[in-house]
Amino acid sequence: MARPRKPVVRVKLPDYVHRTVARGHEYFTYQKGRGTKAAGPRTRLPHPSDPAFWPAYYAISNTEAPKPAGDTFAALIAAYGGSDEWHKHLAEKTKVDWLRYLGRIEKAWGPLAVADLEPKHVVALRDKFGDTPAAANNLLRCLSAMVSWSVLRGWRTDNPCLIVPKLNRSVPYARWPWSAIEIVRDKAAPELWWAAAIALYSGQRQGDVLRMKWSDIRDGLMTVVQEKTGTNVEVPIHRDLGVVLATIPKRSIFILTSSNAAPWTKDGFRTSWGRMTEKLKFDAGLVFHGHRKSAVVMLLEAGCTDAEVCSITGQSRKMVEHYAQQVNRRKLAASAILKWENTR
Repeated sequence: MARPRKPVVRVKLPDYVHRTVARGHEYFTYQKGRGTKAAGPRTRLPHPSDPAFWPAYYAISNTEAPKPAGDTFAALIAAYGGSDEWHKHLAEKTKVDWLRYLGRIEKAWGPLAVADLEPKHVVALRDKFGDTPAAANNLLRCLSAMVSWSVLRGWRTDNPCLIVPKLNRSVPYARWPWSAIEIVRDKAAPELWWAAAIALYSGQRQGDVLRMKWSDIRDGLMTVVQEKTGTNVEVPIHRDLGVVLATIPKRSIFILTSSNAAPWTKDGFRTSWGRMTEKLKFDAGLVFHGHRKSAVVMLLEAGCTDAEVCSITGQSRKMVEHYAQQVNRRKLAASAILKWENTR
């Protein structure tokens, strides 16, 4: 199994900025005279991929930022990343996600003029990521927010993103049938099976599963503060999940680690999971998130109420009721056929 990719600094660090790696995470600090008797104070900086890095560096080093080369997307991204709109009005989770999309936008359009943006350009960028509609739609949302910000500051007079529709996401995630779950258990690398088992028996999202720590388990409960919604749920540990947890070596503060004993990165896990499903020839509709749907359906089929399912998965009652209708229809249909067969 391929090792997950570690974060890589792709820019030359400016003077007095130092990179350290601890427990699989990168940290950047500003310190003059590091390692000498004349060492100055050490100040934490954002990651260089964060638009806030350069404004923070110029402030702490007391140097002047270079003038941007025209009203380009590269300049706009830097300005937006240093704005109050970014720092004060966006949730931390949103900023983490949008950094990835801003990187894609800069890669595609960095040297191009913001004023020249047309709807056809937005459509082309959206469709470039059409294989993952959710990511394409989130990129569109990020771009639109930034362009709206630029309109109010004179970069251009309108936002062409507003007339570009989002991609259709009507195709639901498929639930994992038990036969497929057994194949992952028996044939996949144990590090991937552990992740699948935790997702299945806890009903949590991939990001929350990868972030779970051993300290989150106490008195037979697994405590999760969901990254997407901030919802706090306490999931009683299923008997079968307890068996799986007992087999996982404690190689980190995080429950799940890759084969090199380092905490998973999201990209690393996604890559390894994709290669595994391709190797085992799973249908393309079977994605990791489908374990969450499987958990909901299995709970409902076991006779759990909508409220009981919500207390475990942290989902809205509306979403669980939707699944419940599907399960109830199957039960009613089975009962109807049985009655039909018992009549003459």
